[in-house]
Amino acid sequence: MGSIRNKIRIVQQFMRCFKSFMKWAIHSFPRGSSFGQIGQHTVIEYPCNIGNPNQVYLADQVAIRYGISIINAKHEKVTIKKYSVIAPQCTIVTNSHRATVGVPQFILGESHVNDKSGDVVIEEDVWVGANSTILAGVSIGRGATIGACALVTKDIPPYALAIGSPAKIVGVKFTKNGIIKHEKMLYPIEERLTLDELDELFEKYYSDKKIFGVEDELTLEQQVKIHSVKQVHNLQ
Repeated sequence: MGSIRNKIRIVQQFMRCFKSFMKWAIHSFPRGSSFGQIGQHTVIEYPCNIGNPNQVYLADQVAIRYGISIINAKHEKVTIKKYSVIAPQCTIVTNSHRATVGVPQFILGESHVNDKSGDVVIEEDVWVGANSTILAGVSIGRGATIGACALVTKDIPPYALAIGSPAKIVGVKFTKNGIIKHEKMLYPIEERLTLDELDELFEKYYSDKKIFGVEDELTLEQQVKIHSVKQVHNLQ
């Protein structure tokens, strides 16, 4: 009888380990069909940890590098728009626990009482640096750059450079003329920021900020490199 009980315990332990492994595998290697949307030429590097991938929407030409974690509530969405890149080991959270009198953290984390939840939106052409964390309800504007290891707790405007914990704006990607030129190359006219919108952005956020991007014309060698990358991804 003892031998039979031991065998039963071994089988039970194996089944628990197998279930844990399958749960890890499903989250770490989600199928493309399980996402809310995956656009054309979008790249996902595995392993990654994505909760509720049916609530994750990836547009065309998005890159998700290895080790990303999306800690996603059931009813909140994560939207990453075209041309954006999420560098390795980043974390995106769509809900956070709020301390509640009489409820210990052990219970709070699983009961989700008084959670603060919200969609996360990453607009077009955004770079999120390695090991950064984006919290619930945050929107990151078009063309923004988030420095490595940043903690993003509030919205970031278009074309900002934000670094630190919590993330603060320390620069702007291009001049107004540089942004106009950049957007002419990337977007149809109806999607481009207007001069009035740019004037408002610069007056509100960037009047004393340094330009960190490069606005020089591309050299022939640089053009060849860009063409090679486009060929790899079957882009025009």
